[in-house]
Amino acid sequence: MTSVYVVGSGIVGVSCALNLQEKGFDVTLLDRSSDVKETSFGNAGVIARSSAFLMNNKNLIPNLRKYIFNQSLAVRLDYSYLIKNANWASRFLYQSLSHHSEKNIRSLDALISHAVPEHKKWLEKSGQLGRLKELGWLKLFRTEQGVQGTVYEQSIYRELGINIQILTQDDIASLEPALKPIYKSGLHIKDTASVDHPGEVTQHYIDLFLSLGGKQVIDNVSKITRSNGVLVLHGNNKEYQADRLVLAAGPWSNDLLKGFAKPLPMCFERGYHQHFDVPKGTTLERPFLDADKSFVVAHTTQGYRVTCGSELKDKDAPNSPDQLQAVVPFAKQALNMGNVIGSSIWKGNRPTLPDSLPAIGPCPDQENVWLAFGHQHVGFSTGPITGRLIAEMVVGEPTLIDATPFLPNRF
Repeated sequence: MTSVYVVGSGIVGVSCALNLQEKGFDVTLLDRSSDVKETSFGNAGVIARSSAFLMNNKNLIPNLRKYIFNQSLAVRLDYSYLIKNANWASRFLYQSLSHHSEKNIRSLDALISHAVPEHKKWLEKSGQLGRLKELGWLKLFRTEQGVQGTVYEQSIYRELGINIQILTQDDIASLEPALKPIYKSGLHIKDTASVDHPGEVTQHYIDLFLSLGGKQVIDNVSKITRSNGVLVLHGNNKEYQADRLVLAAGPWSNDLLKGFAKPLPMCFERGYHQHFDVPKGTTLERPFLDADKSFVVAHTTQGYRVTCGSELKDKDAPNSPDQLQAVVPFAKQALNMGNVIGSSIWKGNRPTLPDSLPAIGPCPDQENVWLAFGHQHVGFSTGPITGRLIAEMVVGEPTLIDATPFLPNRF
């Protein structure tokens, strides 16, 4: 039985491990921690085809002023970080031109279109299918005119066949009576599912992998090298030799890649969340995005989770949760929330490539190495389908979808 090491046990890594295991490989999942606490833990648990509408679409450049001067709660920029990564930033903007961005949107939708079926497969196998809701999610505005600004966005959804409904204030109240009557218009994006805690779902996938005979090693791999053609993973505890390797370490993938291959152009969209008690009475049924104030609220097993926008900053820089602290009062305007649960504010890093598409496929100029990282905001959604594509590539089978747009050699 051929052995494969998968480095990174977030949703992407464990999905690769499960799919490779299903193909008959002897798989070892290697991570520095046994806890699911990084990006797979901290998102809103939304699996939405609407996520294919990328931030770097044709409207990005016309709206740059409010982002550049940090006038929007949606984005916070660290100027020294941007200057250091000016090449990435220029390529990110270049990909927002309509002929690039619309192609990227279609490619990402092809991936996300399989997200729910692939999640259902592993949720059922792990006995967790009851955690999935298929009620859609809401994008809400505080004015009646707000939804009118989504004309281009709606046109993309209709082109892709995504089922949406324009909402009035009465519609919003009917769908979500727990919300206070501050939203005057919105979109119900129906082709959306959600889970009640993405980190717990990821842990159940790990447990399933182990129950099926998979191995898990907890060690901090500091670098990966080649020695006489053999891949060597240098951990704190020992060295590991891999016949085949899948690198799915999310924001830390480039740190490991540079030991034996050329890193990919990647920056980090940091995000924060905080949990609040859920009062008795009518509660939130589906996640919602406040488009005016740039936050999402989801009802999780840990309470109401409030997540904020993106902070472009180095992954190892000190926490700076001012975006989250700024939106919490607006979230309380929208929904009855109790006290903060716990004292800590969670921070994670979303690894983003210039075209906002993940890298899925063989590592350029490297035998027996596959890359699966750079999923920006859609890692939880697309983890299982990424794992399927990687496994199909490793065994040389035709992939479920055309994987060309995601191949790492595009850079």
